[in-house]
Amino acid sequence: MNLRLNSFAPLTLILVMAGCHGGGGGESPEDAAAAREAALAPREVRLITAEVVEEQPSLQLVGEVRAFDTVSVAPEVAGTIDAVKVEVGDRVRAGQPLAEVDRSTFKIYLQQAEANLAAAQADLDLAEKGLERKRDLLSDETIAQATFDQAKAGYDLAAARVLGAEAARDLAKRNWDKSVVRAPAAGSIMNRHAVAGQWNDVGQMLFELAIGDTVKVAARVPSEWAPRLSGLDGFDFTVGASPTLYRANLYSVDPMVNESSRSFEVVGVAKNTAGTLRPGMFATINLEAPESQRSLWLPVAAVATSDMSQVMIVSDGVVTVHRVQVGRRVDGRIEIIDGLDEGQPVIADTAGLQRGVPVTILEDTKNS
Repeated sequence: MNLRLNSFAPLTLILVMAGCHGGGGGESPEDAAAAREAALAPREVRLITAEVVEEQPSLQLVGEVRAFDTVSVAPEVAGTIDAVKVEVGDRVRAGQPLAEVDRSTFKIYLQQAEANLAAAQADLDLAEKGLERKRDLLSDETIAQATFDQAKAGYDLAAARVLGAEAARDLAKRNWDKSVVRAPAAGSIMNRHAVAGQWNDVGQMLFELAIGDTVKVAARVPSEWAPRLSGLDGFDFTVGASPTLYRANLYSVDPMVNESSRSFEVVGVAKNTAGTLRPGMFATINLEAPESQRSLWLPVAAVATSDMSQVMIVSDGVVTVHRVQVGRRVDGRIEIIDGLDEGQPVIADTAGLQRGVPVTILEDTKNS
């Protein structure tokens, strides 16, 4: 068996050597050395500086119209809804009836309370007359003091009953008045939950009312726009397909950037005297920076954006990287918001380069 295996050994060695040097597919030591030398040779790069643009940046956003303030309208008495007098979208004035709650029952309570008050008042009048007669008789010493005291107690009791009857009447009248649900302020009906025939408890919401003649207009703004909005006092906007241009005064700017969307909210307020701006409408918002600003622009090839945005510079003959914050992309250029000084040279094309790669500068120009 060993002799048989050994008989194939020279052939195996020949095949292995042929695989290493034969067939023209191998590489000579000279070629391998040349390849290693080429791989280690410095890369030729071209340097450029960012283009400086003087501009007044503007941005178009899709936002929404919101109610400035809303209030929930609920009945102050329980009962069945007899009538609903408004619909969603209706503009209402302060005190305008919105719905009625079973007024017939509260009318009966009021009539009963008024009758009880009239009876109590009659008893008081009678007690007062009796007390006056007893006072005259007491002065003539015709009756005993105890008899007068009893008459006085009867009068005081009748007076107390009148006070109780007046309170009951006032409560019944209050419930009668509150059986009509009224608008607490002028505004527009946003939601209606009232349905004729349904039972409603005290405090159960019937309507949602957007009050006042002012609306909010809000949009989310990309985080890179934060430095440009310093001094902003308002913005223009349109709604729907209407060409009418409205003006909103700045109301608030969200102090924090949302981590998931990398944006913050800007809110303006606009007059809505004509009622044409309704909460829930989409708005096209035009934001314009208050002052002209200098911005830096580089070709897209000069910015590496695989993991984080960065530019590459040459330091002591090797590539180093600088992290930058980028903004808009326009016509093959990208805006550098932060991380790069004006006039600082960067490598024009970052493809295939990484930190520490040796380079030689092929050309140094001011712009691409």
